[in-house]
Amino acid sequence: MLIQGSLLAERIVSKETQWCGDGRYDVTTLAESGEDERKEGVFAHLLLLRPEEEKKPPLFRISLQDIEIFDFVRKHREIDLVSFFTFIMTHELLHIHRFSTGMADFYETQKVEEEAFVDSLTRLLLAKNPVTGFKNILTLLDKVEAAPLYSPTKIVDRGRYFHAYL
Repeated sequence: MLIQGSLLAERIVSKETQWCGDGRYDVTTLAESGEDERKEGVFAHLLLLRPEEEKKPPLFRISLQDIEIFDFVRKHREIDLVSFFTFIMTHELLHIHRFSTGMADFYETQKVEEEAFVDSLTRLLLAKNPVTGFKNILTLLDKVEAAPLYSPTKIVDRGRYFHAYL
């Protein structure tokens, strides 16, 4: 289900941003990477891995937070796992896209603003590319923590403007 969700997320991000993430990231779980990559309160944690050669683009690691994911799924058994993984991976791939293209700085101190922007963009792109079970995912996530609300914010991507209350 993770692979299906990841492939769907890659197609959506590629289609909507005209960007290809091939070779730009890998995915691990805590079972594979260990407790040093554990981060509470999130479903995935993004790490920047330095390439051995400076001329190569940076490599990112999406570290899935097994414990957080399993806890959420146990509490919400009605969740569609492919949709859930599509949401998580779309969110992380949008971060990688933004960091890789210079739209955002990985080391920027304004992490809250970046998270809010990417959350809105994730919701917008998944609404444009409907995924079965996505509405249920958002309803469940919004019960845990309310989504950031934007009334005057414009989401800009390659010169296209989206006006949305998300």
